[in-house]
Amino acid sequence: MEEPLTHSLIAVSKKYLSLFSKEASHLSIDKYQYILVLIDDHKESLTQKALSELLQVDKSYMVTILDYLCGKGYVIREKNPNDRREQLIKLTEKARTDIPVIRKVISDLNQKSMKTLSKEQVKTFYEVISVIQENLSDSKPNEIFLEYKKI
Repeated sequence: MEEPLTHSLIAVSKKYLSLFSKEASHLSIDKYQYILVLIDDHKESLTQKALSELLQVDKSYMVTILDYLCGKGYVIREKNPNDRREQLIKLTEKARTDIPVIRKVISDLNQKSMKTLSKEQVKTFYEVISVIQENLSDSKPNEIFLEYKKI
């Protein structure tokens, strides 16, 4: 019997996220940390819509994510001065303090995950993941949400 590809990907994701949660347990958020890094990488120029497209999530789900991050004091929404219909996502001082910690946890976990692989194997891994995404991108799948919770 052939195992669904998703089984292996979810198993790796659960292990990675579990370790991430453990390493970042002193932060006051327990999810969506990488979104803060993305906002920072884009110099706080992303709108809610652009962020949802970048993450490939439904706009209504993006509202839920941003509500969580706002409630935890990590982001604020500001009207776009160039288009009042849009909201720019801005980082708070709290986010700016925690982003280097998040980046370090990501870096450490990525190194740990790949430590026994050669540079060529790591390159091949990312190429294969990219090809798989591209192979599946011409399909229009139903929107699904994965919500990982600590137990």
